[in-house]
Amino acid sequence: MSTSDNTSPSTGEVIFTNTNTLFNVNTSNVTKLHDTNYLMWSLQIHALIDGYELSGYLDGSLPPPPTTVTTNATTKPNPDFTFWERQDRLFYSALLGAITTSVQPLMSRATTTAEAWTTLADTFAKPSRNHFKQIKDQIKTWTKGNKSVAEYVRGLTVRFDELAILGKPMDHEDQIQKILAGLPDDYKPVVDQIENKDSPPTITEVHERLRNREVTL
Repeated sequence: MSTSDNTSPSTGEVIFTNTNTLFNVNTSNVTKLHDTNYLMWSLQIHALIDGYELSGYLDGSLPPPPTTVTTNATTKPNPDFTFWERQDRLFYSALLGAITTSVQPLMSRATTTAEAWTTLADTFAKPSRNHFKQIKDQIKTWTKGNKSVAEYVRGLTVRFDELAILGKPMDHEDQIQKILAGLPDDYKPVVDQIENKDSPPTITEVHERLRNREVTL
């Protein structure tokens, strides 16, 4: 399918030009980047761009073509560069729309999507001892309190996943013990049942049992 390039882009729209296809990526379902959620945010963004097989715009492995081409001693603008630049600006705009206003100034000096991606990674993704400690402290102090079971378990699993992504995965049995340790006394019957099992259940199974107890309560 090919049409003239006069369609105004909208979120998630495929834009057809005379020769190529531009993608205006929809990031409305991605939780916006803030100071503490870079790891999961970057996975969502990368998976989204990967779906278009265009992750090279993020990691820089798809560099811009030359700005001009010369044919028969005549130099003229390179249409491949024009297309690359337009696609890159659409991805840059998608990134900008997927981060909070407090983080957006970090992208002010980046002129391409790859530069913006590298800037964000350098700012948030470098694993450090303090980063590990911060996540472990969050796990240690996270208790159910007035949270729903879903919110409580999700808060822990997100942090378990962050440790795994950083190369410091938490043992599965320790994960289950942490989930059980942060529960109030109302959940003791379920805790006792789980602790008496010969092997630890999956987090999904624990979540289901806790949800059933929550409904009962």
